[in-house]
Amino acid sequence: MTKSTKAGPAISAENLARKLNDMLDAPLTSNPLNLGSELEGLLTQIGESTQNTGGEITFYGEDPIVPSRVAFGAMSALALAAKSALVASIWRDRTGQEQNIHVDIRKAIRRFAPFSEGKWELLNGYPPQGDMFNPFNSLPIIHPTADGGWALPGAWYPGLRQRTLQFLKAQDDPNSIVDAIGKWDRYKLDGAGEKAGVPIAVLRSLREVLAHDAFKHNLGCQPLISIEKIGDTAPMPFAENPATPLEGVRVLGHFHVIAGPATGRALALHGADVLNLFRPAEVELETFHCTSHVGTRSARLDFTTPEGRKQFNRLLADADIFIANRRKGYLEKHDMTAEALCTQRPGLIHTSVAYMGGDGLWSSRVGFDITVGGALGLYHLEGNDDKPALTPIFVVADYAAGWLAAAGALAALRRRAREGGSYRVTVSLARTTLWLMELGIFDRAYVQETAGSNEKHRFPDPDQFTVMTPMGEYTGVKEMVEMSRTPGDYRYPLNPIGAGPLAWTS
Repeated sequence: MTKSTKAGPAISAENLARKLNDMLDAPLTSNPLNLGSELEGLLTQIGESTQNTGGEITFYGEDPIVPSRVAFGAMSALALAAKSALVASIWRDRTGQEQNIHVDIRKAIRRFAPFSEGKWELLNGYPPQGDMFNPFNSLPIIHPTADGGWALPGAWYPGLRQRTLQFLKAQDDPNSIVDAIGKWDRYKLDGAGEKAGVPIAVLRSLREVLAHDAFKHNLGCQPLISIEKIGDTAPMPFAENPATPLEGVRVLGHFHVIAGPATGRALALHGADVLNLFRPAEVELETFHCTSHVGTRSARLDFTTPEGRKQFNRLLADADIFIANRRKGYLEKHDMTAEALCTQRPGLIHTSVAYMGGDGLWSSRVGFDITVGGALGLYHLEGNDDKPALTPIFVVADYAAGWLAAAGALAALRRRAREGGSYRVTVSLARTTLWLMELGIFDRAYVQETAGSNEKHRFPDPDQFTVMTPMGEYTGVKEMVEMSRTPGDYRYPLNPIGAGPLAWTS
């Protein structure tokens, strides 16, 4: 392996903290964002430009659209536009054809939070379900601690549910969980939960986060998208005469929940062959399966056995991109780090979405989209210091992080075509959440007066599609991005988990 080289500028936690503190001191009473300039700046950080598409990129709409103090429309639209710009750039590389891109930021929020209202994504006429018997799903999910603080346990999956109940010494009952959390001092719970590896976020205000060493020396220092060249190869150009932008691109995944699958879905939309691997006993919740796994195939594989690893290696040998979103230490345990896989398969683009990310304080914590909002101060903005509140669309960063990871992977793919190389692409939910707040913190009264007040701030219904799948009739949300030449389509709209063969289709 060669010495790694990174794309993107050095990040100053001090400057980011200053910007966020300034908005806390003087919240916005207008929307100063120029989305075109923001997109160009975002792409510049990863060595790209809107000019590479050859066409125009336009936006419509303006935050606040939903009654939130942060710019969910801008974040959703910029992340969608970034990965779409890379798709358009690759199409131009392969065909010479230029195209225009348009994003309605109002509808972009619908794409970012398609399942939160339980009516835009349907399977055989019904909204996909979570685990209704899981006590951690019982609202409200933010609970008081003994010292007047707040904590949010996010144990959505069976294994985490059991581990978290054991840690709390609670029964499998919502009231027992509330009582157990109510016996803890918040900061003792914070440290003990991290040590135990359970997804419990102790809620902090944004000012408290910005003053914490975890922000100063880890979270605030991360680039939004990191691309590192970690190995050399000869250039690996795209095949000629493609029918879709990503035809011939093979993507191997070991992803779950939303952020990792969102990256796979974004690539599958434009022709990549995306195969995700689930371990034999691994569970995926129906709510997540029917949103983020759209467009991807999956198979079951126990890669911890010699025969299973042999099958994994066979698939890896022909993969262009590997995607994972697993807790820190998991990829090391299973020999799936960027260094390991890129040594084995030179030219691979190893793409991962982390929770906190980095290698410093808080990097070993586990959690989800919902917990990161509490840990980083967003819920104190949406509510207040006395009573934090979830966002009005429930979600925080998952899909946006997945789209940013897709943009990074595609930027690395373009770079590999020109100069060769193996690449490590990393994104984190934490840094994406900080970016969301960095895009703007609005005054409370301004939000109440402005959201929904006129056409630019209206929250329209999404554009949808309905298809027959092996699971029945599926209705989903379209990408909410207009691309004049390559709008995209799903070859495999929705398949049962683990039902595919351990083979590439192309």
